[in-house]
Amino acid sequence: MKTLLLSTALTVFASPVLAQNTTVGNEHRPNEHTVACLEAPTRDCAFTAALQTVIGEEFGIERAKVLIGVARSMIDTGQVDQAKQTLMLALDEARSVRLTLVTQEKITEIAPLLARAGDVAAGLALVEELQNESVKDTTLTEIAEEAIKSGQLADARVALSQVTNRSKAFWRELSLLSRAPRSALAAVDLKELEAGVRALARVDQRYRGLVQLAVVADRKGDAAERNGYLSEADEMFSGVVGIGTRADVTAQRVRSMYDAGMDPAFVRTSYDLAILHGDRLREDAAKADFATKIGAVEAGIGYLGSALDRLATFKEVDAKASYLASLRTTSGQSDLAGQFRGVLSEVGQIQGAYERDIVRLSLLEGALGNADIGLATNIVSAMEDDDNQALALALMAPLLD
Repeated sequence: MKTLLLSTALTVFASPVLAQNTTVGNEHRPNEHTVACLEAPTRDCAFTAALQTVIGEEFGIERAKVLIGVARSMIDTGQVDQAKQTLMLALDEARSVRLTLVTQEKITEIAPLLARAGDVAAGLALVEELQNESVKDTTLTEIAEEAIKSGQLADARVALSQVTNRSKAFWRELSLLSRAPRSALAAVDLKELEAGVRALARVDQRYRGLVQLAVVADRKGDAAERNGYLSEADEMFSGVVGIGTRADVTAQRVRSMYDAGMDPAFVRTSYDLAILHGDRLREDAAKADFATKIGAVEAGIGYLGSALDRLATFKEVDAKASYLASLRTTSGQSDLAGQFRGVLSEVGQIQGAYERDIVRLSLLEGALGNADIGLATNIVSAMEDDDNQALALALMAPLLD
């Protein structure tokens, strides 16, 4: 992606009007650039086709959407400086619509990506423009997550310190620390975190907090602390009341251990505990919530069949797509891809081409996460809207040569 091409795109961008793209007319059907690239997709043509689509797009909100996707893939392919420039172009396009709601919505996407690109300060500066407190808190936690992934613990804590909901900030910090690079955890004071956990009023919350402390201790390489926290949590479990609550905290336990990359023995033991309590659930909503937490674990530890069986828990097509997109596996990919194709065929039941594309984009995230180029290509080819296909093609670029 040439800077000149981006500059040209900015020059020819026009009409600051909000798109009403609930159906796809002839002018919004996939264009010759994306269609030609899909015949023999390469990384260069994916980026170029996406930007050519931006150049031809009439609406600023759609231009911003595609540019954000291009920037995300630029970060993933090491083009960090160009990604930052592209994110600024996307922000300009969002502002050109002259609707606060549009600008705010795009900031929630752009700010965390700036953090992913290494500019946490720029992301935090953008967050200051957000007016909804809950949205602002969510965006700050996403910035913190991006910072922690790169080992920038101080930056992550700066972001979390600005979260208005202090309970949400506390739990988010515990969760992020359990996935932080080991090198970033040397300065983490477990006793300080422990004080916060012990101050929690409910038994189920303290149980959950002790498990998270154990996971962080494991990441720090402190086996004695890990075992101590887990033993205390196990002793406390009898005080956790309710079938639903027990299923929830045990599912969170195994998911935290799995996400942190703990020893498989700990994960398997916690998985068995979660299944024991999850199998007692009877309400559909509780089963779906349990599946959302446990399915990714099952797919990752070799129980893909069990994870796929849980797909029946979800009734709506968008919920099925979101669940499938969360699964990652290194074996049985053909079985997983088969389920993706099945849900992709169900997408036609949804009213509105744009709404159908949103579900396809959700499925695409799963295909990308499993590095399945063939499946990703099929999903991108099914897109009905030109901008959505351009966005999807850009997102696929890191998988291409």
